[in-house]
Amino acid sequence: MNYPSKILQALEVVADQEVQKPVHHLRVNNSLLAYYEHKVLAWLVARLPLFVAPDHMTVVGLFGAVFVLGGFVASHLSLWFLCFAFFGLSLNWLGDSLDGTIARYRNIERPDFGYFFDHSCDLISMTLIFVGLGLSPFFTMFSALLALSMYLLFSSYTYLKVLILKIHHLAYHGMGATELRILIMVWVFVAFSLGPQLFEAHFFGLRRFDLTILVMWSVVFVIFVWKVWSDVRHFRPILDK
Repeated sequence: MNYPSKILQALEVVADQEVQKPVHHLRVNNSLLAYYEHKVLAWLVARLPLFVAPDHMTVVGLFGAVFVLGGFVASHLSLWFLCFAFFGLSLNWLGDSLDGTIARYRNIERPDFGYFFDHSCDLISMTLIFVGLGLSPFFTMFSALLALSMYLLFSSYTYLKVLILKIHHLAYHGMGATELRILIMVWVFVAFSLGPQLFEAHFFGLRRFDLTILVMWSVVFVIFVWKVWSDVRHFRPILDK
């Protein structure tokens, strides 16, 4: 994988200096919807009242994840509760996307606490969302936990790169948190359309759906390992200085 020259130049600067305190990391967002999302967020942040702080939006995102969990679980009683789940996903996106945007727009960034608080809440939020999906009629807990493990795997690697390389990749292969939320919404509609028979088919005593998700997980895991190996090859000459 060829990295943009500005990323490699930024790494060389960091490697050549003796860093006394955390360096502002370079944000890289190559998600499919990044351009349009940036436009929407820029419009929103310019119109938010001044009393709305980044931490407020982080908490809003966390509450959105709670709505998702509750809506998915309650959808066993009535499909109307999916409205709460979809509202929660939208609220989670709003809070997660606007907290950092507000800080950068108003020039009130806190590289240490802001990063720590934001991403700690992100981990909690996505755990609630995936567990809620697993408890819904539209997924299985086995597959939901597999998907969550992959999210946490990529998140851990992202945080490692921020710590060591000072690069924060917001998406991999075009898939970021925003695309993931939309994918969850689309999947619910697909599963609802196909009906419960989607999860009832078995193969050698195992659900075919879970086997399919396991195969997909395995493919993504191989891609992840290749990504790590590719990054090691590209960044070792710089970090070994």
